[in-house]
Amino acid sequence: MQWKRWTIAVLTLSLLLALAACGPAQDATDPTGEDSTTNQTGETTSPEDTQNTQENQDGQDGQDGEEAADTVSVPESAPVDAGWFDDAAFVGDSVSVTLANYNSSYGTLGKAKFFCSVSLSQTNALSYQAGNERLPEYPAGSGQHPRIEDGIAASGAKKVYLMLGMNCIASGVDRVSQDLVTLVSKIQEKSPGIAVLIESVTPMTADSPRADGSLNNFTIQEFNEKMKAICQEKQWYYVNVAEAVTGDAGALKAEYSGDKAMGIHFNYDGAAAWANYLLTHVPEALK
Repeated sequence: MQWKRWTIAVLTLSLLLALAACGPAQDATDPTGEDSTTNQTGETTSPEDTQNTQENQDGQDGQDGEEAADTVSVPESAPVDAGWFDDAAFVGDSVSVTLANYNSSYGTLGKAKFFCSVSLSQTNALSYQAGNERLPEYPAGSGQHPRIEDGIAASGAKKVYLMLGMNCIASGVDRVSQDLVTLVSKIQEKSPGIAVLIESVTPMTADSPRADGSLNNFTIQEFNEKMKAICQEKQWYYVNVAEAVTGDAGALKAEYSGDKAMGIHFNYDGAAAWANYLLTHVPEALK
């Protein structure tokens, strides 16, 4: 009997030693009981933590994708009164001259000031000296032709719309986009705090005789995309007026064209569509 009790005691001790060699049980502070992993920082995470991190990353990626779609263009909103444009200045070439003439007839954009002239571009606006007759006249009827930035400062404008590029895009999108940035910088220097709104350059008609390998609707769109990206960087407003007058194949609608020789300029129907777009695409922060 004593021999049997001794045998049982030895077997029991062997079993206990074997169990100890298997390692400790699950830590009681881990409520999940799931396996944990070590991340790149050396911290211990559970599968649930890993899943949550991935979901957060996926959500962030989704938000980034939405922002990449277009958050810089001014969205459509309720129309403002014409008087909202009383302290606005418009800078443009002969395309914008039609808008200026239309506004003189109908007052759709209130008492906005127009610094527009034939063949004006951001590039030559930087080189012209005050008094050059290629520069817009200001005040109207005065015979004076100040530099763009000086005329805008004298007008007391609080916001400036710029549509320039048709007369210089052919020399290279990168160059002319930077010239426009330089012109805006000069305007801001003379008019601190002025709101900057870049208007997309409007397209040419599908049968425009002016279109060639350097100036066409593809290069116009390329320039517009470049300026949209710059607006995002500079925190300027991008007003995509081109979408109001563009038809099939990205061309200017024929019914809005005022000239057959170039297929660039507007008639009053096109100017009306343009003005109405501006009325219904005003940044909320500026209202």
